[in-house]
Amino acid sequence: MASPLAEQLGCAFEDGPMGPFIQTDATQQTSVPAVFACGDAALAAGSVALAVGDGARAGAGTHRSLIFG
Repeated sequence: MASPLAEQLGCAFEDGPMGPFIQTDATQQTSVPAVFACGDAALAAGSVALAVGDGARAGAGTHRSLIFG
């Protein structure tokens, strides 16, 4: 799912079967440093279980980014 805010911030997108989604790394960080995305915004196909896992990874990645820079 595309996000106008992510577009304004300059995040990279990928095309998926359900439309564009925000490209993230293993910690859910986007192509913009210190910007994280998860759930439907960062998944090619929606799933509650996958969104929950994404949220946990994004939280851990955000914490690590704040603590270690």
